[in-house]
Amino acid sequence: MEIGECSVAKGDDGGVWAKLVPADPQYSVIDIKSEETAICSAETSSSEVKQNWCVITKAPHPGAATIKNVSKGTILVDEAAVEVGEIMDIKCGSEIISGPYRKGHLVYTFKSTSTQNQDMNVMEGLMIPLDLENAKCSICLNIWHDVVTIAPCLHNFCNGCFSEWLRRSEKKFESVLCPQCRATVHCVGRNHFLHNIEEVKSFLPPSSFYIVFNSVDCPLEGYYCLLD
Repeated sequence: MEIGECSVAKGDDGGVWAKLVPADPQYSVIDIKSEETAICSAETSSSEVKQNWCVITKAPHPGAATIKNVSKGTILVDEAAVEVGEIMDIKCGSEIISGPYRKGHLVYTFKSTSTQNQDMNVMEGLMIPLDLENAKCSICLNIWHDVVTIAPCLHNFCNGCFSEWLRRSEKKFESVLCPQCRATVHCVGRNHFLHNIEEVKSFLPPSSFYIVFNSVDCPLEGYYCLLD
């Protein structure tokens, strides 16, 4: 693909979910609307025949996609060579070059509109991905249920599990230690961001599980002190 021709997207199944922004402002931004979109360019600046050189496919994670090289030669993605037929993951900000080097080839930056919308709403709320394998109580080894968080170490436990731990500790020791790290526990309180994690995880796959909360909320409530 020579520099000087303009790439276009084939397919229009809905709203724009991503864009290819050219490094050279004389070229137009490419709107990507289909779940799977072929990007094509004229083979030479004087040719009217357009040739597909990559296919961009939407990924399930916000702001992510894959790119497949369907050209006749090597293309570059984030400075890595992608050979004909190969597929590579891309994310918002990835640089895509339509040939094996920058000079004389089209240069684009992949931009996800879903990521941009999420950034615009950051003052209204945050989405934090959570690995359910790390969302387990170290006492019962099950997914947290009715979660409490202890301070200052900020480890989380099931309310029932920690209540029993607290009852036994107060009988045997002068201070209560964290069941996970053995740090002295100063305070404990319910964590209303995580208290219903058991119910939520039952109908959402791990790859799409997010904790969503508003910036005006306080994550911990009902704290009480364990020290005199």
